Amino acid sequence: MSAANIQPRADSGFTLVETLVSLAVLTLGLVALVQIFGNGFRGIRASDLDADALQWATSQLARAGIETPLKAGQQQGTSPAGVEWTVTVEPYVPPAAEGEGMRSMGLQAYWVTSEVRWKSSAFAAAQNLQLRTLKVAVP
Repeated sequence: MSAANIQPRADSGFTLVETLVSLAVLTLGLVALVQIFGNGFRGIRASDLDADALQWATSQLARAGIETPLKAGQQQGTSPAGVEWTVTVEPYVPPAAEGEGMRSMGLQAYWVTSEVRWKSSAFAAAQNLQLRTLKVAVP
């Protein structure tokens, strides 16, 4: 065999540079997928905490006057999910004409405010939610 008879084959395979470029593109694609899934999981966790906070606030409003006495004061605590809550009960002072009607029926009204605070993550700012309703009780 002489040097003139040796010809390079067209299908001789990938070069090292082509292989490295394809690995770099593959790595970038995988990094992008990990980022997308990570953001998705963080969003799911944040929405779960938001839903827990809303459920806790509404349940605290529902408890007032049923499980806890409907009298002026404040209660505080922390839920198992880490949501801090405060329930404040204040007497409702109606306008003069409306107040006489309530008193003649033997009723007393109270503003019940439920406030919850939580953090979606260690890096996020604390969020809060406040719900308020008017409840009527027989003194």
